[in-house]
Amino acid sequence: MFTWVSRRVRAAAQTGSRGGVVLVGAAILIGVLASTASAATVPRPAPGLVPGASTLATSGEDSIRIFYQQVNHSLTTVSGPAASEWGGPQNLGGVLTSGPAAITIKGAVEEFANTWVFTRGTDQAVWHREFSDARGTWAPWASLGGRAIGAPGVICAGGPASGPVVFVRGTDNALWQRSLTGGWTSRGGRLASSPAGLQAAGGTCPAGLDVFALGADHAVWEFTGAWHRVGGTSAVAPAAVRLPSGETDLFARGTDNALWMNVRAPGAAAWRGWHRVGGFLTSAPAAAIWPSSFPGKVRTVLALGGDGNLWIGRNAVGTSTWNWGQVP
Repeated sequence: MFTWVSRRVRAAAQTGSRGGVVLVGAAILIGVLASTASAATVPRPAPGLVPGASTLATSGEDSIRIFYQQVNHSLTTVSGPAASEWGGPQNLGGVLTSGPAAITIKGAVEEFANTWVFTRGTDQAVWHREFSDARGTWAPWASLGGRAIGAPGVICAGGPASGPVVFVRGTDNALWQRSLTGGWTSRGGRLASSPAGLQAAGGTCPAGLDVFALGADHAVWEFTGAWHRVGGTSAVAPAAVRLPSGETDLFARGTDNALWMNVRAPGAAAWRGWHRVGGFLTSAPAAAIWPSSFPGKVRTVLALGGDGNLWIGRNAVGTSTWNWGQVP
């Protein structure tokens, strides 16, 4: 886990226009590695790039797949049924020019699910690979075309028949969208970061499309068919998950490089306001609910730490404690 050395720089958090909290906290906390975990994440992650994660819950068993670009620009995945039981890394190849985004969706037959991972290739197009539980193998890399700035985001909406919907920041800085079988469509906006889709929790899709990104003002904005300003200030893409209760949890790396969190209650339109979780992030965060079968549910956030390793933070819903561990 991390221990934190505090250096106070402000007496209180600042409040921006329209009541949005600017993500500059009361202190800058510098992460110092104090862990019995392995000395480094192996293979070594490429610096500064967001990891991806997908989760699945079937027959009471939860699993998570983590994806990241390693320093040789190929894609690595590591998975486990528990935070202390990681499997060995698997090299999925490719030549990546962004971090990955991933999603696992349950099939109509619950014991089978498909996992997709998306990234930007050297041609700036979106490329993906698919893993089928029924086949037990990864399909070859395939291109979805387009031209993206930064990493893609992915979401699904609806029941088991739902497929992934991919979003990118286009070269015109607008949000662009496509399914696996359709073409690219602009959804407008003026983005200052890669987009991040609301995660599928335990392989179950949210009811509707929900995407987050930084706007031209570097605040977090939400797209649900129209754009809405959430607020805050960041330099990298946010991440979001929805609890089974309907609560939406939003995460961002603040201007102090710490993890910040905002919450929207089930059925509410307004957000409660940003609060500081802590840590020292050197990438955008990725978020998931894992394990989803835990009685209180567990928020999970992945990011690169100040040491360049991949870290996973976990918080049982209803508690204030976050536990951090290194992904080997």
